[in-house]
Amino acid sequence: MSTVRYALTQALRLLRATAPGDAPTADELAVGLEAAQQLVLEIHEARGPLLDVDVPPPIWGACVGETAPTSGTICPGENQRLRIQAGYTATVELPNSVSMFGSYDPYDYGFQPGTVWTPQVGSLGAADGVYFRAPADGSRIEIVGTSQGLYFYRADTNAWLPALALTIDGELPFNARLQGPFAAMLAERLADVLADLPQPTPAQKARIAHAREAMFSQTGRRRPPTRGEYL
Repeated sequence: MSTVRYALTQALRLLRATAPGDAPTADELAVGLEAAQQLVLEIHEARGPLLDVDVPPPIWGACVGETAPTSGTICPGENQRLRIQAGYTATVELPNSVSMFGSYDPYDYGFQPGTVWTPQVGSLGAADGVYFRAPADGSRIEIVGTSQGLYFYRADTNAWLPALALTIDGELPFNARLQGPFAAMLAERLADVLADLPQPTPAQKARIAHAREAMFSQTGRRRPPTRGEYL
C-alpha cells in the first residue's frame, strides 16, 4: 500500500516528530494531507509541459451553417492536457494502451509527403506491441475547462490514479518505488510547520536531496531516444 497516511507516517518518523509505532494525531493528519496535496501538484508542474488538445477539435473546411457536436467520448494519449470547450460535454476514457506512432516522425524532414500531424491517441484495448504499447510509468492526463481532473499512470498497479482531492487513506498517484522519496520530500515540507523539532541532521538533508533526484529523474522509466538536429 502506498497511501498518504503511510507516507505521512514515514515523514514524521524521519523528522523524529513521532516514535516508531506511534500514529499521527488528527491535527498532524490534516496538516499532512494538505501538504501532500500541494506537493503532488508541484511535482506535476515540475515534470514539464503537456500537449494541449482541444475537445472537440476545430472543424476544418466545415460547410456554412455546420456546427460542432455538443458531446462525445475521447480516449487520449499519455501526457496530454484536454481543454474541454464551453458547451461541450465530454466523456473521457483513460487509456489502457497508447499508440506507438501517434503522429508523423519529426525527424523525417519531409521525405514522406502528405503526412498530417495528429495527437497520440489512446485505446481501451490491449497493448499489442506493434501499434499500441502500455503507457509509461508516471504519464499524466489533465482535464481543464468545463471539467477538471488530473491523473497519473502507475505501472505497478496498471491504473490511472487521481491526483486531485486526495484522501488520507487513498493511494498516492506515484509508483510504490517512489514512496520513500515522496515521504522524504513531504518531511522537508512539514519541517517548518511542526513546532519544537530539532534541526535537520546531515543524514536527513542527504536523504531529502536524494529523494528529490529520484522523484524527478525517474531512472526506472523508459524514455524515447533523444536525437540531435543539425541544420
